[in-house]
Amino acid sequence: MSESVLTSGEAELLKSAAQLLSGEELAEIERLMAGEAANLLSEAEDDDRLTTKIQLDRQRTEQSQEIGPLPFVADPIRRESCRHNLRLYALTYFQASCWRGFAPYQEEMLATFQDVILHGGKKARAVRRGGLKSTLARIATAWSVDFGHRRFPVLVGATDDKANEHRDNFLDMLKASEKHRADFPEWKPVMLKRANPKKMLRLGRELLTVTAKDERGTIVFPKLDYVYDRFGNPIKCEASECRVSPYSMQSTDVSGLSFVNTSGEVVRPDALIFDDVQTPQSAQSFMMTSKRENAICTTFMGLAGLGETIAAIMVCTVREEDDLTMRFCDRKKHPDWDGQTFPILLVEPPSKEAKERWAEYGLKLRESETPEAGFASATAFYLEHRAVMDAGGVVAWEDDKEDNYISALQWCMTMSILQPDYFRCELQQKGARPKGLATQLEAAQIVKRFSNVPRGIVPAWASYLTAFVDSSDHVLWFAVVAWKQDLTSQVVEWGTWPDQGRQQFYKSDLQRMLEHELPGASWEEAFVNAHNRLDDYLLGQDWPTEDGKTRQIDLLLKDWSDGGQKPRIESQVMASRFRSRIRPSKGFAPKPGKKPLHLYGDVHRDRHTSSFWVERRTDQPIHVQFDANIFKANVARRLQTIPGAPSAMMLPGDNEAELMLLAEHLTAERALPIVYDGSPGIVYEAIPGRDNDWWDCIVGNAVAASMLGCTLAGEVQQKKTVRTFRLPVRA
Repeated sequence: MSESVLTSGEAELLKSAAQLLSGEELAEIERLMAGEAANLLSEAEDDDRLTTKIQLDRQRTEQSQEIGPLPFVADPIRRESCRHNLRLYALTYFQASCWRGFAPYQEEMLATFQDVILHGGKKARAVRRGGLKSTLARIATAWSVDFGHRRFPVLVGATDDKANEHRDNFLDMLKASEKHRADFPEWKPVMLKRANPKKMLRLGRELLTVTAKDERGTIVFPKLDYVYDRFGNPIKCEASECRVSPYSMQSTDVSGLSFVNTSGEVVRPDALIFDDVQTPQSAQSFMMTSKRENAICTTFMGLAGLGETIAAIMVCTVREEDDLTMRFCDRKKHPDWDGQTFPILLVEPPSKEAKERWAEYGLKLRESETPEAGFASATAFYLEHRAVMDAGGVVAWEDDKEDNYISALQWCMTMSILQPDYFRCELQQKGARPKGLATQLEAAQIVKRFSNVPRGIVPAWASYLTAFVDSSDHVLWFAVVAWKQDLTSQVVEWGTWPDQGRQQFYKSDLQRMLEHELPGASWEEAFVNAHNRLDDYLLGQDWPTEDGKTRQIDLLLKDWSDGGQKPRIESQVMASRFRSRIRPSKGFAPKPGKKPLHLYGDVHRDRHTSSFWVERRTDQPIHVQFDANIFKANVARRLQTIPGAPSAMMLPGDNEAELMLLAEHLTAERALPIVYDGSPGIVYEAIPGRDNDWWDCIVGNAVAASMLGCTLAGEVQQKKTVRTFRLPVRA
């Protein structure tokens, strides 16, 4: 330590201390101070070496992260020629996907996509599966970003898996195109990031904010102002800071989708590409279809910024009558959308002779011992009579056929013969052929049958109040219906025990089950407990009426299922304090023309009114059997009767959303005509994958109403003939 850094007082103090120390002590202090100085010098040298090492490591890291310079644009003229021509862009850069050229309807789709991306609008195009619609949608998305026509397009799929598939297929398509890689080098950072997601990337030592998949799956482009041609001429990079975001119809975090770029500007989605946004299951469900329709019109279309409009393209395929595709292609339902369907067979051969020849062709397809022999025979017949069979027929595209067919018309007609439903729905874009008769119900009409009487309130005009319980292994379904003598009716209440606590649910995703309500008990005990608790709710309370009074349920029927449920229901009913108002029941489906069900059992001891039900009193407990198809047809007719007319069935309240799941149950079966031994009739067939429990409950209520004496106006129920006789009088 030098004196120059000491104050005068400190120097005097140091001199005084030195006079008190011996020479040896001073030498030791000097030795220690010299060692400390050496240590400090060594530490400084170590710090310098560490700093140098860190700098070298950083330089090596930055060098490993460096991806530049980017390749030159191989052909600027070719690139620029595609700026306003989507069709040329597709043929130039994605020939592998478009190697067959374009069908007329695909040409129209390309023109439609180009117009929407450049100028905005909302357009839906329905074509067959395999019609290149998804590929063209991805090509249109890439085109919109490459030239900066759209800065934040959103690809929407039917499910989360489909959304991920869209992203992966989108990037794979770009990666496979050598010409696109050569003319659009700005994609290189995205592709490198996709190959090594954890690696940071730099361009000219500047760290790039880029990812091929962020936490939400979004494709994020880095900020790049320019790319260059081989002569060093700058070409503006219009994909700079663009994003392509895949989402699904099931996403719950779409609202408010946006990002802030390096300039501080908030960028919101400006294009939506909906690619097959319905599934086979949702297409069959009125409620799921309506939910997706609402999500498109509100959640997704509302992603645009304030005062801005968003461009929307929908590529789709018709699957069912009144499915999502048919709704958006119907100007009456969506006048703000331009929707079109494209069938593959434009005109079927019209002449009588052609129809006869095609009928013979169909017979030859089936008459041989093997499919191959049948097809060979039918093809030979077609070649012989082709002029007649082709006359007047028009197909959308001659190349739209399988390789072993002579012509596209032959393939179309073969599909119409062998797979008529597939042909009508998926190839002709007309939806599945409606099955059934006039008794077929439509959910869209049912949800509008409002009575304006609140749910849970019995109408003042009600003569009777009935209920029905349908059992399943994990939950009980029930419905309560009010009736007038002439079968005018209104559904009062419906639900499950235990209550699911939500408007939309299915038997496959129940959150509360009867076994949860009695923990530790056996299933049999939990099942009986559920029936006891539901009986208390239905029969143990007074139901409020519209005029301020109350009334009780007159008759409750329970589905007396076969198997393990039957003995449990039997014992539960026998032990119930409400057993005088409860009847187990079982629906049957006798063939048309056979013995009517009300004549089953003992015609003298059992009760019936010739109304296709019989109360079996010869066995205990007393139970009811009924013709299920007859009563289903009757209920369907009640739900189609004009509101206000006698015998019309109405639904409570005035809220469509509250009735959607009920309407879905009521339309879960199709009415099909049947002829048995020359006798016509109707049989009801369940639609696969659909819940129909409340439909069974409403039908069961109709049986209960008939048992109480309700009948159509003008009809008189037959009363059981009472046979009497007189005892002889002895003289």
